[in-house]
Amino acid sequence: MFELHAGTYRVSHAGLNFILQEPLGLPPGSCLYLSGENGAGKSTFLEHVLIPALRKKHCLLYLAQDMDLQQNTIRTTLALLGHDVPADLADMALAWVRTSGCREIIILDEFDKYVSPEQLEAMDLPGFDWVVQVSHLARCERCADFAHGFEVVFERLGGADVNLKVERLWPC
Repeated sequence: MFELHAGTYRVSHAGLNFILQEPLGLPPGSCLYLSGENGAGKSTFLEHVLIPALRKKHCLLYLAQDMDLQQNTIRTTLALLGHDVPADLADMALAWVRTSGCREIIILDEFDKYVSPEQLEAMDLPGFDWVVQVSHLARCERCADFAHGFEVVFERLGGADVNLKVERLWPC
């Protein structure tokens, strides 16, 4: 079980206060969507609140919003492990996920703009204990194979405050 307590999470260097109205409890077999408008703070919350909390007890793979910044790390890792390095960035990321020994948590930040549905399916997301997907696009039920589905909706309240509303998607 992963839990994030209700309360206000301040990210001072970004000038944002994330207000989690109720605790977020994710049992294994959960898919979590972080959704909201562009600029609502989804990636900031992910990188400065959620990932540090997850890393305390869990192994995770993180495919960031700007894959171009990660491609040299991915390419080098694959080469050092003796694997073929695909030319296409999405295929390279897919190979990196497949060769990783981590099957606990995968985080895909705006990853849907890089991969096709077939490539995403090839990642075998149900093979992970938890999947976190970040998007400003309408939620797709890509994680319906998971026992639990949650969404955290980000709403900028004006100024520094961002309201985080937790919704249980399934089972109801």
